Amino acid sequence: MTHPMTFAHFLSLLPSKPSDVQRLLLERLWNEGEGFPRGWVTSAELLELSGQKYFDRRLRELRDETGLEIDSARDEQGAYAWRLKSMNLGVANPRTYLSSAVKRALFERYEGRCAVCGQQVEAGLRGLQADHKVPLVRGGGEELSNWQPLCVECNVGKRRACAGCALDCSVCPWAFPERSGHRLAVWLSEETLRRINDAAAREGRSLSEVVESLLQKGLKRRAPRSE
Repeated sequence: MTHPMTFAHFLSLLPSKPSDVQRLLLERLWNEGEGFPRGWVTSAELLELSGQKYFDRRLRELRDETGLEIDSARDEQGAYAWRLKSMNLGVANPRTYLSSAVKRALFERYEGRCAVCGQQVEAGLRGLQADHKVPLVRGGGEELSNWQPLCVECNVGKRRACAGCALDCSVCPWAFPERSGHRLAVWLSEETLRRINDAAAREGRSLSEVVESLLQKGLKRRAPRSE
């Protein structure tokens, strides 16, 4: 008679020992059902369980360090959730961190600005942060060319966009904003947004293309005339 694998036995198969927080999160994912993939566990529950605001970073590190197949996506209610996809172990890609000197040089190269939105902010946990352009789980490396500075808002936005994304990273504007243009968050009235959406649908263009065109026209009209 074959007995189901226990969580303790499963842990013993991992190539590296998880931290206490990683173990706590992984055990919760393990206990969400019996077959694979396991069921989804919401970010809200994992946040409360771990007591760590950046619990998702611990899960990504665990995925990179062990090769575990841990998925993240939106559930049926639109909330972010995580699940243990299988017991299979892929190729581990341990996460490394830039030295203070290299990180400082990276930030200086970008003049202290976020690569995505262009905002100039101080470095720190709630400021400018070093980010892998192509995530390790998607095959990105640790070479300096795969690093960029992001403000905390854009870093969080990029992580959410990456969850469950099947887009080729080489054409992703979050990974390579220099190829696609910079992100600008603005508040628009409902009427203005409707008109922009209508124009995009009518002209067969993206919202970004329509907004860019409108801004360029407006800036030309406002440009000072030469004598």
